[in-house]
Amino acid sequence: YLLGNTEIHVSPEENTHNQTSRRHVCFRVNDLHGFAEHLKAYDVEILPGTPIPGFNRFFIRDPGGNRIEIAEFTKE
Repeated sequence: YLLGNTEIHVSPEENTHNQTSRRHVCFRVNDLHGFAEHLKAYDVEILPGTPIPGFNRFFIRDPGGNRIEIAEFTKE
């Protein structure tokens, strides 16, 4: 779904346990590598994601176990 400039993906999921759930929000950044290095300095585990065209990305989990996507737009 598109809501203005915001894209929303909605999908049902039987497993709602945060530690194993695939549901997530996504934050777009301008410097993915720099942000990853910043997170690593605070011992945040970087989780790889499946590549998608036009974006570089990775995932993290917040202290509550929620999955968060961090993505950077790439010019192809």
